[in-house]
Amino acid sequence: MSSCMPRTVSTIPSPATVQPIKRRGRQPRPIEDKPKPLWTEWEDPDDFASALDLQMKRHGDSAYHLQRALAAKGPTVNVTTLRMWRIGAKSPNDAPSMRALGRIEARYDLPTGYFRAKIPPSGRAVANHRLPGLTIAERRRLAWHLPDDFSQLPLAKREEILDWVRTVIVSGSTEYRRYQAAAMRQRFAVRFSASGNDYAGSVDDEFEDELDLPEPDAELVAGTVPAPAGLDQEMAGLLAFKTAALTSRGLQRSGVWGSETASQKVEHLGLMFGALASAPTSQIAGAGVPLHRLTFALLVIPAVWDWYLQWRQGRRGFYTQWEVEMLMLGAALTRRETGWIRQTPALAARLRPIQGLLAQAEIDAVRADWDAACDEIHRHALHRAKEVARIARVHRDPFEPIMAILEADSPLAAYRKITEEVLARAPDARRYPVPAAEASRAFLMLRFGLHLGVRQKNLRQLLICQRGAPASSERRLETLKCGELRWNEREGGWEAFIPAVAFKNAGSSYFGRQPFRLLLPDLGGLYDQIGAYLKVHRPRLLGGAADPGTFFVKTMKATSKSAAYDQNTFYEAWRLAIQRYGIFNPYTGRGAIEGLLPHGPHNVRDVLATHILKKTGSYEQASYAIQDTADTVAKHYGRFLPKDKAALAAKILNKAWEDA
Repeated sequence: MSSCMPRTVSTIPSPATVQPIKRRGRQPRPIEDKPKPLWTEWEDPDDFASALDLQMKRHGDSAYHLQRALAAKGPTVNVTTLRMWRIGAKSPNDAPSMRALGRIEARYDLPTGYFRAKIPPSGRAVANHRLPGLTIAERRRLAWHLPDDFSQLPLAKREEILDWVRTVIVSGSTEYRRYQAAAMRQRFAVRFSASGNDYAGSVDDEFEDELDLPEPDAELVAGTVPAPAGLDQEMAGLLAFKTAALTSRGLQRSGVWGSETASQKVEHLGLMFGALASAPTSQIAGAGVPLHRLTFALLVIPAVWDWYLQWRQGRRGFYTQWEVEMLMLGAALTRRETGWIRQTPALAARLRPIQGLLAQAEIDAVRADWDAACDEIHRHALHRAKEVARIARVHRDPFEPIMAILEADSPLAAYRKITEEVLARAPDARRYPVPAAEASRAFLMLRFGLHLGVRQKNLRQLLICQRGAPASSERRLETLKCGELRWNEREGGWEAFIPAVAFKNAGSSYFGRQPFRLLLPDLGGLYDQIGAYLKVHRPRLLGGAADPGTFFVKTMKATSKSAAYDQNTFYEAWRLAIQRYGIFNPYTGRGAIEGLLPHGPHNVRDVLATHILKKTGSYEQASYAIQDTADTVAKHYGRFLPKDKAALAAKILNKAWEDA
């Protein structure tokens, strides 16, 4: 007989009968939207960490409790981040952090921006703004100029801000800048293996027939098609002819090219050949000449020049001095006795028929009488140059970007505000070493430009002789064709020494074959900044890379090849400083001058000349500030309007009434 054990039935309590488990320890305080302060009077700290710590203590908040209160409003920073902020180990630097600060300010009933105003400058843009649909590079470029609360603003406001930043700060808002931005998206120049800088720069700039190139041409930022071997060899021959100290036996020339001029000619001819080689059906709408048929002999064909002129006019909408200069180059290359093309008749052997431009019969005629062909194109180029010059328009008004400064009573004082803005926003070198070094470099770039008034080339090639080291001899600097910043023991100050041959206008009466020497004034903290730059910031910018010996060096990165600036990179560095510190941004409140537009170092010479004209009315004295002549100032640099002349005369005449 078997026995059965009684079955035990377990019962599951209903949710209503379950008692909540009580945690041990002190229970969390309930969250209040706006806790009452424990005291109402306090001494406001200057720094962010102390201010945050004070306000948390005033309202009885720990980092843990404050984080819970913030999290109740939505995603926010974690407890560790708040602790790091409180002890000063870190500072808010991205959009979520700025949103958290806004919530803390609202919680403690503080003015909007109370904490943000106390955060030390970092030299970095606020990260993680909501910018969908943009590339990483564009987001990084725009982030510098967006308000901290950008992501919290309505969509319409965000679009308004982005449009303003793109138009005014990035593009420059002028007609030329819009054309330039479009041109940069269509790169088509033929790229030669020789840049022009590869050739000897031993000739005197006094005899250099170079053009002034104040800023890089957008179409020449980068070539996209390597030059075919034959064309590349022809370019090498031209550069050797125009840059060598002595010409080859049997050849004659008129004028030589320095490295800057040679580089410019290479780029401009590369652009012409690139237009000829581009497909007619492409956005460039070129002539469709096969690459292997490109040759300098094409520059002897009038139809080629006429096609190029029409192409340039159609692309820009009108003619400019650029086309005139190209025609003059063509005329110079085919000039009797001294033209390189005229003295190289072997080029004709490379001519091949090109549909719509060059027939076989014309090729035969050119080969039969090379001198006659050169005579014809020489006359044709000079004639076309006169016609184009008569109707040419100015596309890039050099004064337009700095009009807000030139119209001030004291243009120099107005531009100086940009340097003061740089110092005011310079980050702590101990916490942000590289941004601090870049800010120091930007400050010194602008200050040196304002004191020296030299061209970009002379400024970026300025060497540095450390204090206590022997200065370079004048002969060495003449060979290098650059200047040097050195300490003058007798005068007790930093001196810029530049030999006359280093200047584009070395033959000007201003120099009289004597070097340029200027003792920099110890004003506005200039010497302190020079000392800090040489001792701390410049080595950080180099980052252990090879030292080019120039005063100004680039920020070296893993992909950088050289720390030395070239024309394009120095221009961009100056323009970047103006974008960040010079242009007043109504959405952030940062920037020194309302109405200013991006520009390069060449505009400083306009500022200096105009400032002296407004103060003295003398073109002669204005020319002293930029190492040039009174005629050059009147034609190219000074903006001395009738109203300025009248105001200066009235000031003198009114003095008689005041003295009466």
